[in-house]
Amino acid sequence: MRRRIACLALGMLGAGSALDSRAEAPAAPAYEDRLLDSGPQAEVDESAAEAPSTGWPRGGSVELQSQRQRVVSETRNQTLQFSGFLDTPNYGAFSADVSLNRYRSPVTVFDQTGLNGTLYNLSYLSGNTGRIDQRAMPLNSGWYANNSIGDINTAATPMSRGSGRVFLPSLPIEGFSTSFDKPGRTSINASSGRLGFFDGINSQGFTVGRGTATTFGAQQQLTGDDNPLGVNRTDAAFQMVDARDVNLNGVTGYAQNTRSYWGAMSWQGVSPWADSVGAGIGPLTERPGGMRVQANYAHSEGQPSTVGSLAPRDSANGFWVDADWRGDWARQSASAFYFDPALRWGSTPIAGDLQGVSWRGDVSTRQWQLGTNLELSESVSGLTGRSLFGNVFGRYRFDSRDAISSTLAARTGSQAAQSIEVTWEHISPTWGQSQWRTDVANGRGSQVVRFGLDQAWPVAENTSLSTTLAVEQAEQLGVTARSVIWGALGSLPFLASGRLDLSVRGSNGLGSYDARFLNANARVSWALGAGWSFYVQYTAANGQEALNPAVVSALTAATLPPVVVLPSSRTLLLAIRYEARAGTTSVPIGGSAAGGSGRLEGHVFFDQNGNGVREANEGGVPGVTVVLNGRFVTRTDAQGLYSFPAVAPGNHEIELIPDNLPLPWSNPGPATRRVDVFVRDTTTADFAIQRDR
Repeated sequence: MRRRIACLALGMLGAGSALDSRAEAPAAPAYEDRLLDSGPQAEVDESAAEAPSTGWPRGGSVELQSQRQRVVSETRNQTLQFSGFLDTPNYGAFSADVSLNRYRSPVTVFDQTGLNGTLYNLSYLSGNTGRIDQRAMPLNSGWYANNSIGDINTAATPMSRGSGRVFLPSLPIEGFSTSFDKPGRTSINASSGRLGFFDGINSQGFTVGRGTATTFGAQQQLTGDDNPLGVNRTDAAFQMVDARDVNLNGVTGYAQNTRSYWGAMSWQGVSPWADSVGAGIGPLTERPGGMRVQANYAHSEGQPSTVGSLAPRDSANGFWVDADWRGDWARQSASAFYFDPALRWGSTPIAGDLQGVSWRGDVSTRQWQLGTNLELSESVSGLTGRSLFGNVFGRYRFDSRDAISSTLAARTGSQAAQSIEVTWEHISPTWGQSQWRTDVANGRGSQVVRFGLDQAWPVAENTSLSTTLAVEQAEQLGVTARSVIWGALGSLPFLASGRLDLSVRGSNGLGSYDARFLNANARVSWALGAGWSFYVQYTAANGQEALNPAVVSALTAATLPPVVVLPSSRTLLLAIRYEARAGTTSVPIGGSAAGGSGRLEGHVFFDQNGNGVREANEGGVPGVTVVLNGRFVTRTDAQGLYSFPAVAPGNHEIELIPDNLPLPWSNPGPATRRVDVFVRDTTTADFAIQRDR
């Protein structure tokens, strides 16, 4: 505000001097302040000011990358990457991200004995990846169309993503998907393509595997009141996937065709033990008296894709029911589930060989929270016996500076174990926010004890720094190992327009048993002006990260992805980028090019301790789709970072699409949130992905 007043005063003084010297001169044009947006303002760089333009809102970037990666051998890769958007009044918004890759990787050729090999440098090969999205194209009678082509995920109905502990995963494909939606009432989708998986330092790569997948699904509101809460609403949905020639375990001659079906019914309204829905914030289940129930059925059939294939014939069913409701003082949820062995969704397994029931309840005030989980389960095949899991978790805040929380868990059966976690949080004006953590887990033939400190340091504006340090002793089958776990996470501006972003996590063994782990990512970027920028990024990975020692239930363990130990790798990436934005708009992205723009970015990260804050020991989630204003699409990179580089100032809606989150991780908060973007400023919106307690 002082800057604006000073500029106005100088303008008035200058105008007065001109009138004194030449009375007949025309009056100077009125001063127009281009920084009328509320909120923090960066220093004005007149050389970077955007000129007014007309036409549809449009923008994009061109980036040239040079990458060298060493795993077993060294690979070189050059990439020309295009990304952009075009917002139209009648055809929706278009987003594109295309990479033209040229790479060279040496290969070792062995002689007939298989003992002597010769290393050859291959000539450069090409491999192009990318996607084009069209969203929110208006049709008649309130319908909208969404289409995607390229390296994408299969489409899914909203109910298939579920609100319970089990939901259907999407499949990465190289193909197309389409959906027609009447928001809040009807949704129809279809997709088809070759199966694969996302890879690459910026998730720009896509490796095509063996097999294809075709999906079709729909969702329809059957009954319900036309009110924002949707009281007494009933919905039905189904989805199918036909996967062909899929290699399930990488063994030659083990290809299978799998057809899977899923159907569900949901109801939400006033719970039978309540008279009405009380006041509150959020969806129906967040308000006293509100309740939602969803019943699901899944079926998969598999058979060998070719004569002589080693793949077995199988047929499996799955049933699960989830209910959520809130009373006057507590929120509760319950589920019942049954999963045959070998139950799959296309090429991806769902929780299999398990049946049981579970219940959760928690109550909270502004000062404290207390809750519990109970789960009784056993295998369908009888290979494992009955298991009872239970935990109690609580948190108490003494004052505005200190709080303590704890989780006590125990499990019986063949995987009997116990664990306890205690955390003390303290906020200091001098040292920032501290978290002292103690984790103890005890199982059959194993024991883990870990003491650690997570620290968020008070630093200057536009700067962040947090560290983690822990000492762990683990005993497995009589072998004792001690290690130090450490990490740092931060962002630091330097010079005129440079910025350093750092994320590093690792562990070092103590004593004769030296177990090492390293996951590092350092990025240095400079804004060169006039839309140009340059950055250097270095990543390193080695070993397997220490797992959370907390005891989990059988259903949670059944949905955990397998632990894959990747070979050590080192990657260096250099890139130069040009970004531009133009056009005037009348849609919610807001504003004109002359009004300037800001950046919107954030991380999608694994919130290991469930506190909603990204810490140094918590990694990012790669390949997750993020949508701005329901129209513009981007994807997180290998470190979980997403970015919209040029967004008009004002209020916007950011949405996380949970179609390919690894089970059993899910987004505990609302899928959409409102954020404010300011001129020449960066707004950060992180998404914490949590696992059921």
